[in-house]
Amino acid sequence: MKDPKVLVVGINPWIDNTGINTLINFFDGWGKESLAHIYTRAGLPNTKICDRFFRISEPKVLRSLLKRGIETGEVVTNCENAPQKSDDEKIYKKKRGYFTALCREAVWLLGKWKTCELDTFLDEYGADVLFFPVYSNVYMCRLQNYIAKRLKKPVILYSSDDNYSYKSVPKTPFSLLHRFWLRFEEKKLFASASKVMVITPKQKEEYDRIFDTDSVVLTKGVDFSQYPFVSKELSDPIKIVYTGKLIIGRWKTLAAIAEALGEINKDRRRFELDIYTTDEPTDKQKALLNRNGSQVKGALTLSEVQRVQAEADILVFVESLERKYKNVARLSFSTKITDYLKSGKCILAIGGDDIAPIDYFKRYDSAIVATSYDEIKERLKKISSDTDVIVQYAKKAYHCGRTYHEKNKTNRLLRETINEVSKNQ
Repeated sequence: MKDPKVLVVGINPWIDNTGINTLINFFDGWGKESLAHIYTRAGLPNTKICDRFFRISEPKVLRSLLKRGIETGEVVTNCENAPQKSDDEKIYKKKRGYFTALCREAVWLLGKWKTCELDTFLDEYGADVLFFPVYSNVYMCRLQNYIAKRLKKPVILYSSDDNYSYKSVPKTPFSLLHRFWLRFEEKKLFASASKVMVITPKQKEEYDRIFDTDSVVLTKGVDFSQYPFVSKELSDPIKIVYTGKLIIGRWKTLAAIAEALGEINKDRRRFELDIYTTDEPTDKQKALLNRNGSQVKGALTLSEVQRVQAEADILVFVESLERKYKNVARLSFSTKITDYLKSGKCILAIGGDDIAPIDYFKRYDSAIVATSYDEIKERLKKISSDTDVIVQYAKKAYHCGRTYHEKNKTNRLLRETINEVSKNQ
């Protein structure tokens, strides 16, 4: 049976083999003739899953404030040498606060993006189902609402973070104003949805209550047949590895691990913590991270990340324990989690009790969890005195991945949802 024609409306161009690949993962195997993508970054796509694209260039929307005749939207094709980062990222690179976000929203409010080129693309493609990822941008909601209203086709929303409540934003005038505006547009978006898909069980419970819906949990899938479980003899000292960013307070959590190692490694080096990050740590961060067997080692390529993780005994997943940042990832589910689960390694997960990733690890008993600074030291001491727990949780993590994130299962769930919505239109 032919797949329903799906139109996805998002931000980033689809480029295979990058870290931004959740939507590519979802639609891998969907018929090319039944998939189209509208996006708003200036870059070009390079993916094997789709060859029908429409780009609304954000820099051109900005220039349209002064030059109304400029063409802001156009049909584009795959480009084999497409850069992983587009030039328009420079526009907001230095300042990413909520004042800048409001300025960006104003550009899209006043700029030109509702064009005859966009309408022609929408009409000629003739989508059966609209698939809208939910973002923290007002302009994206407005674009999606416009397309939904114009086409009058069934809408599937996919929400992978807390982009609705006030809990996940700082209590400042600009942030609250932006969230108020975003909620106004999101209410219209959710009201138009035929089906809502979310990324974690915790988010399902919350969004079903808020929006009176019966949402479906969908996460990035992994082909576990390509990643068999391999039991590894523990290193001496035990090797702990973190691969990720230091932002939004995560570095302080890693510094707490380094501090705890000071006592645990006092008589003999039992643990080493290797931190790989693309962020450049400050002098203060270096002083607190490079001690007691902990060391910052810089950035890795995607292939190097896989190698380093394979050599590790424990992989660290961290979110901030600081009050200022603890709710930033409240309902999110990092793609890092599925990568960790497929690796078949013991996971040490650190973060607040109320955030979805920690809720997930505890719900499925798939990681050793610490929810406070004191618990970090307690968990490391327990591991040190009983290293068998490392092997036990490596098996638990891998089993959890195979049970809930097998790609065949996640792709089948998405396909069934789209077909159901398409038939009921």
